Amino acid sequence: MRRTILFVDDELINLYVLEKRFEGEYNVLTAESAEDAISKIEANKDVLDAIISDLKMPGMDGIQLINRIKPDVLDVPCFLLTGFDRVEQTDEMSGKIQHMFKKPFDYNEIDSKLKEVL
Repeated sequence: MRRTILFVDDELINLYVLEKRFEGEYNVLTAESAEDAISKIEANKDVLDAIISDLKMPGMDGIQLINRIKPDVLDVPCFLLTGFDRVEQTDEMSGKIQHMFKKPFDYNEIDSKLKEVL
């Protein structure tokens, strides 16, 4: 059975590239905002295997999104994508985030971490 991954990013080009890179191995869902992600999580929480969200997004950021959805998807590993070297808020998120991926993406690192966690 193929695993289902949700990518959340407000930059459509990132979603497109991530979807194309991983669609051969995973069922890929994408969301353009945290609000869109919440809807997709609610509709797919029985089949969702991982969530990978951009950190900085307009409105609700990736950390706020994970804090909001984590009670509903306790067993689903969550990852963050960031272009920043150090993110202070991630210290308080240590039990909720599996790993942070730095932009520009290293697709092999993402793939490796997904395989390790899943």
